Amino acid sequence: MIRKLGWRLTLLFVIPTSLILSLILFILFFWQTSLARNEQTVSLQNQILNLTYQLEGAYLFSDDWLSSLEHDHRLIIHIEENRIPLFFSGSWEPNTDRKTLIELAKEQARKEHVDTSLRPYSSTIQKSSIFTLEGKNHDTYQGTVVVLATKDGFRSLTLLSDITELKNQEPLRLCLFLILNILGMLALFLVSRFVAAKAVAPIAEFHKKQTDFIAAASHELRSPLAVIQNCATTSLTMPEQAEKMNRLILSECNRSGKLIKNLLWLTSADTVKTPRQMVPVEIDLLLLRLFETYEPLCNSKNIRLRLILPDELLPDISGSAQCIHQLFSIFLDNAIAYGCRGNDCAADGKPVIEIRAAREGRKLTVSVSDHGPGISDEQKALIFGRFYQSDASRKDKEHFGLGLSIAQSLAKQMGVKIEVMDTEGGGCTFRVGFDVCKTPD
Repeated sequence: MIRKLGWRLTLLFVIPTSLILSLILFILFFWQTSLARNEQTVSLQNQILNLTYQLEGAYLFSDDWLSSLEHDHRLIIHIEENRIPLFFSGSWEPNTDRKTLIELAKEQARKEHVDTSLRPYSSTIQKSSIFTLEGKNHDTYQGTVVVLATKDGFRSLTLLSDITELKNQEPLRLCLFLILNILGMLALFLVSRFVAAKAVAPIAEFHKKQTDFIAAASHELRSPLAVIQNCATTSLTMPEQAEKMNRLILSECNRSGKLIKNLLWLTSADTVKTPRQMVPVEIDLLLLRLFETYEPLCNSKNIRLRLILPDELLPDISGSAQCIHQLFSIFLDNAIAYGCRGNDCAADGKPVIEIRAAREGRKLTVSVSDHGPGISDEQKALIFGRFYQSDASRKDKEHFGLGLSIAQSLAKQMGVKIEVMDTEGGGCTFRVGFDVCKTPD
């Protein structure tokens, strides 16, 4: 599905952009072609004006001048006076015989009622339009015919310009534009594919997380359901075990209810993006209540819990008392469950968990430290993932791997960051920095 989405985004961008690119290139091609033809036509018109002016005033034409004019502009100049051609035979040989081309030009002019064998009577000058001739050997010419009346009769000018090279350049120019168009479309495709891949990457990542989340939730819910089903079956077949089975069913129902509650909380946190309203919180009182809440639990598990506060009164911090209490409760639950396995740090041999608060400039940091096996650097980047547990076999039935995900969500709602560090001497420390509330002057 994600791959199809990537290809659809690619095509959605490539197709209209390629059409626009092709349109622009073809417009540019026709514009350049038209520009080249217009330049050729203007050049021919200039030569017509120049030669017509000479015909009107000069009686003799220099062969050198005509030869230079033909050579410089690839022209064929044929001048007649009273139907008698000049002795000038031309400075170069076209692919088609000159006489053949001149006759073809005269024939084209006669179609426009311009005859080089007759003196114009209605006006002093007759001139055909600029026409195109095709030679016998794939050569092409632009030409015109002019007839002028003089005192002694009339003169005629047949002028042709070789445009074979210009015409042959048009297919080459078209191929060049087609190659540019193909290369442009290929570049657009590659860029679009790259951009589409970047665009769908977050979707693919979210889809993967969602799939993993559903698989993990199904795994966690399947276990208590299996236990409940087995207990119910045992209770029916062995009535003497009913009381014991009922207690197990109740335990698994409580466990499932806790899991569902956490899942609903995370779903709500993902849906509602509005940050928590920040109010002043008396952090020292909050930590004392937290200590009083967890000290009996730690004593029951033979764990020493310490609360370390500075001598001076701690300032209020900006946050949510409920979120802060829940946040550090999660850290303490994890420390009790995982951080008290291994090193014994107290003199009486009891594992130690420390809650420490300290002011650092405009920040007040609160940390929860244990002296257990710690968390590896590779796992530090993964522990906030939902259902993540360092124990892949998930033997611990009291924890689902959702606590730190909830802690991360709580921290984001308050705009604070959770730091995970190694405890000196071994273990793990979770630290959070809060903004200190401004005190009135």
